[in-house]
Amino acid sequence: MLVRPRKVLPTVLTICVLLYAMNDPEGAATVVKAAVHLLMSASESFTRFVQTMSN
Repeated sequence: MLVRPRKVLPTVLTICVLLYAMNDPEGAATVVKAAVHLLMSASESFTRFVQTMSN
């Protein structure tokens, strides 16, 4: 039976994140906030890039 990395990796990462969050809720909240901030910055930059290219 072949293991599919695309399905296994997100599951393993989710389990690791949940275990970390149970051990250190404040640290997990900080990591989540940082990830959201990074994602928002990246999407804003991408939007500006697309607007610049389309003009």
